[in-house]
Amino acid sequence: MPDASLGGTVVTLILPTYRRPDGLGRALRGLAGQRDPGVTWEIVVIDNDDPPGAEDVFAAAERELPVAARYIREPIRGSAHARNRGIAEATGDIIVMMDDDVEPDPGWLALLIEPILAGRADGTGGRVVLDPQVKRPEWFDEVGIGGYLARWDLGSDERPLADAEIVVTSNCAYRRDILRRTGGFDPELGPRGTTPLVGDDALITRRFREQGGRVSWVPAALVVHELPCTRLNRRYLLRRAYAQGRSDWILNRSSHRARRFGGARVALSWLRIELGRRRIEGLGSPSTRFHLAADLARTAGALREAAALGSSRTRRGRIRE
Repeated sequence: MPDASLGGTVVTLILPTYRRPDGLGRALRGLAGQRDPGVTWEIVVIDNDDPPGAEDVFAAAERELPVAARYIREPIRGSAHARNRGIAEATGDIIVMMDDDVEPDPGWLALLIEPILAGRADGTGGRVVLDPQVKRPEWFDEVGIGGYLARWDLGSDERPLADAEIVVTSNCAYRRDILRRTGGFDPELGPRGTTPLVGDDALITRRFREQGGRVSWVPAALVVHELPCTRLNRRYLLRRAYAQGRSDWILNRSSHRARRFGGARVALSWLRIELGRRRIEGLGSPSTRFHLAADLARTAGALREAAALGSSRTRRGRIRE
């Protein structure tokens, strides 16, 4: 793998977008202000919308970008299809990913790729903080449920990931050769239009590590995630928690299919643990009560997928009869 002494390294930054013109504009302005990472880099914007999509936003921002940039349309809906298209189009030795609803710090790119260039890691991920300028309601537990709004923080020290940890696609980098061996992102996971499924981050991290890739947490590589009022409300967050439960089941569907009741007991065991934590925190707090409601919604999502598996098995049995 190249290190910082090799001048031939190229980085491809993949930026998928879908109907977020303002967010894309902010993301591209953040990229225009990046500190020189010391290697050649390029930007590939993958538009997942119908024409004209984000063409005008890209054209307006392109003039300010310090590096070559390409605009590509991926007609098949879904973040997985958009990211896989970006991986296929990438020419760099390192593929960096971010989203169209984050704004990177000026030193973000250089910090994110440095461990890979230095040979300490094959992949990296950094911190995602929710926009600090937005006022939070009293019921919002940022540490407990902020992840439903894309907050991601594994601590303040750079280190290799622990076994169950992941990095997220709004702030990560991977060696291209290993990433391509994973087979890319699973279209059954990740957002598709207005369907807020997730889990694509977790699966790609898992697959990358199965291919021998070493992944490190780089907290200094920071992006700020937007926090729109349309998402900072109870109804959206419960819907998002429900989708998380569905995604949890889909992510581990190969093992759940082999279990009795389609993995329902796994979801219920998780809920028992979370109920115990909420009781310790104290159910008199508005934030704890809402956290509990989100736990119940998440469990319901997982049980839906388990029930769907049981239903499909029943139908197949009747057909065979």
